[in-house]
Amino acid sequence: MQSTSNMKNNFSYSWRAYLIYIFLGISLLILVFRIVSLKYIEGDFLTSKGKIMLKTSRSIPAIRGSILDRNNFPLAVSINQYDLYALKEFPEEDFKKLRNLLLLNKDFLDIKKLNKKTLIFSNLNFSQYENVKSLKLSSIEIEVIQKRYYPLGEQAATLVGFAGKDGFGLEGLENILDSELSGEAGKEIIYRNASRRPQIIKEVVQGLDKKLTIDSRIQFYAYKHLSNYIQANNAKGGSAVVLDNISGEILAIASFPSYNPNSPQRKIKRNRALNDAFEPGSIIKPLAVAKGIDMGIISKNQVINTSPGFINLSGRVISDPKNYKNITVSEVIAKSSQVGASKLALLVGIEGLISGYKEFGLSRPPNIFFPGIAYGVINSRQNITDHEVASIGFGYSMTASSLQLAQAYSVFANDGYLKDFKMFIDNFDSSFEQKVIRSDTAEDILDSLKLVISDGTGSLAKLKNFEVAGKTGTSHKASSRGGYDQSKYIASFVGIAPLKSRRLTIFVSIDEPGLNNYSGGSVAAPLFAAIASDVLSYLDE
Repeated sequence: MQSTSNMKNNFSYSWRAYLIYIFLGISLLILVFRIVSLKYIEGDFLTSKGKIMLKTSRSIPAIRGSILDRNNFPLAVSINQYDLYALKEFPEEDFKKLRNLLLLNKDFLDIKKLNKKTLIFSNLNFSQYENVKSLKLSSIEIEVIQKRYYPLGEQAATLVGFAGKDGFGLEGLENILDSELSGEAGKEIIYRNASRRPQIIKEVVQGLDKKLTIDSRIQFYAYKHLSNYIQANNAKGGSAVVLDNISGEILAIASFPSYNPNSPQRKIKRNRALNDAFEPGSIIKPLAVAKGIDMGIISKNQVINTSPGFINLSGRVISDPKNYKNITVSEVIAKSSQVGASKLALLVGIEGLISGYKEFGLSRPPNIFFPGIAYGVINSRQNITDHEVASIGFGYSMTASSLQLAQAYSVFANDGYLKDFKMFIDNFDSSFEQKVIRSDTAEDILDSLKLVISDGTGSLAKLKNFEVAGKTGTSHKASSRGGYDQSKYIASFVGIAPLKSRRLTIFVSIDEPGLNNYSGGSVAAPLFAAIASDVLSYLDE
């Protein structure tokens, strides 16, 4: 019996052992199969997956190009802001090093308990940035953020514009030149193994610098005096343009009100010199007269009878402040006679006026690169009345921008040639010269413009040390109810200075000056004188 029992026990033991061996064998086969699979079947996939886990890619931002004035003074420039972050595994030892270096007022426990990437110091200066880098801490990260800065602030804001937080230009030249200023971001691979250096897979294309013809000092003078005169006269706004007649370059374009482009709370204002077109009033008269002289219809010494001080055209009365009686064409300009200008306009005719104004560059966009640039219109409908013809002759029933009017007057300084004034040193905007009137016609108009200063409406534009020529303009603003608002004016003045070199044309306008003082002669002429005096002194003319 015992023998049988032993046999049973031995059999049971053998069977269990057999099962164990089978299980171990199967497990071994599975293990071998898995090893082979990992090596030969899934090996490439896992290798590539491992490599991916060991590296990351990141963008390398391009540095936005600067906008510079003619003397390389920055009007818009990118500066780096350095922000210091603590990473997840930030040790107290590293914190103490940074606390002593940066005089941190943070508590280590407050940083540690966040257990994530945490900003611990914003806007390091460059010296601090270099000192932190020298510590070579692996537990921190310094993010470099580009910020746009505008050194002239509100003086040039309506021209230069600004770029947003994302780096894209939103207004002015920043907007229109965005593709060139932005450049192209690069890309690099970062390896977690510190022994391998980052690998650049796409090179950065840095943004281009753009150099303007604008002179920051002249821009300062133009904006300073413009803003002062507008505020002193309780006006709504205004503009100033300074042109170099010799080089064919724009030296300043000022507009008020403006805004601070460096402030996140900026309230955008338009550039009145470039974006506004308005009825210029009497400033247009010399252009009409120049066309008539060039056509051989009139001469500067021709006598015009303005008696009895008014004229009825198409059932509407046009009048002068008083009866000037018999005056020459030059005196029509000097005294700014509406009756005289009306009679001259009718002599020139609507076709002559329209063609003449267009030759002077009106009713077409100025050849400069700027968003929303204005170019004005001229009433050219069929069956136009005599009153409308006369109105066009003294600056109504038509519109033009400050820049256009400044460019038109430069013709008289440039022997009858019209230039498309440029604003970019690198000829980004092409320029050309075109003969508009004869040289002797240009001289005749200059003589008349000198008379405006010496014995006409522009006496307040006189300069102490320089002879100048120019013209006043005072125009009613159109009413939203139709017709013209008798209480709202635009006062303007355009002058050429000094007459010896004829280097500068300066145009100024003031929108809605106070009713106590609103004419071009009383408000705009002294503004011209203030700007011209500072600019000529600066240029050492």
